[in-house]
Amino acid sequence: RYQRRVRGLCTLLALRMVSSNYVRVGRLVRIIRGPRADRVGVIADIVDANRVILENPSDEKMWRHVQNVKNIQPLKFITKISRNAGTKSIAESLLASKALEKYAATTVARKFAAKAALAKSTDFERYQLRVAKRSRAHWTRKIFNDKDAKTPVSFERTTLKKIEGPHKKFADKHMKARHDRIKKHFAARKAAAKTAKK
Repeated sequence: RYQRRVRGLCTLLALRMVSSNYVRVGRLVRIIRGPRADRVGVIADIVDANRVILENPSDEKMWRHVQNVKNIQPLKFITKISRNAGTKSIAESLLASKALEKYAATTVARKFAAKAALAKSTDFERYQLRVAKRSRAHWTRKIFNDKDAKTPVSFERTTLKKIEGPHKKFADKHMKARHDRIKKHFAARKAAAKTAKK
C-alpha cells in the first residue's frame, strides 16, 4: 500500500511538472533568443516537427517568419485561427480574444518590458531611476522603523521584547539584593561606630 501511495504521488507530481502549453496553431509564444528575443507571436502554421511559422500584426518586427521549436516558449494564451491564416484574420482574432493584453498584464511580461525599457534608457534616466529607488528605500525603512518602534513586528524587536521581561525581573531582584547588602553594611558600620564611642 505504501509503495502504491508513493507511486501515485510521484505520478501526480510528474503531471504537474509537465507543461500543458502544447505547440499548436493559434498559440501565443515568446521567442527566447536572437534579434527578436522576448517578442511575442502567434503560431500561424506548423511546418514540421522542428519548425513553426510565427506572426504578430501588432509588432512591426514580428512579420511572418519561420522559427525553430527549440527557440520558442509556448504561453498559456490561445487565439482561434485556422491553419495558414492571413495577417488580417490573425489581427482580428487577437483583437477579439485580447490575448496580447492578457499576456501584457502578467508578471513575466512586465519583467521583460522593464528589461527592454532599461536597455533603451539614457544615462540620465538610469540616474533618475537609481535616485528614486534610494529615496523609496529610505522612506520605506523610516516608516517601517517608526511603526516597529510602536508595535514590534521585526525579529529583532520581538526578540528584544521577549528578553526584556525576564531580564528586568532578574535585574530588579539583583539590584534589590545589592541594596540590602549596602544597607546592612552601613548599619553595621554605624553600630561599630557607636560601640567605639562608648
